[in-house]
Amino acid sequence: MVCDMGAGVDPLTVVGLTLLALLLVLAWLTRRLRGGGPLGSLASRERMVLTAQHTVQVIEIAGVRLLVGTGPSGAPAVLATLGPVEQTASPPKPALARPWAELLGRFGVEGGR
Repeated sequence: MVCDMGAGVDPLTVVGLTLLALLLVLAWLTRRLRGGGPLGSLASRERMVLTAQHTVQVIEIAGVRLLVGTGPSGAPAVLATLGPVEQTASPPKPALARPWAELLGRFGVEGGR
């Protein structure tokens, strides 16, 4: 199959740029599936309804647990810092992230990083 895209475009350059774009999309997707971000993963661990419009939640973000209150008056408020999260066994990986970790493990990369 011959790809004629004009006189000034090298087919090898097109293939290289396509592979680079694919790599960037896969990196973004992998990071998105792991829940990573600039602050790490965010998780709501406990939620307690106080009234129909007020709740308190225990939130984990960047390895710290926070007690957060929400209500109709505006933005959520941090009520207390509960301290760092106790590190237990490694957290379970999302189902789609496991194949990446296994593939990277075959090449000797520990933990997928």
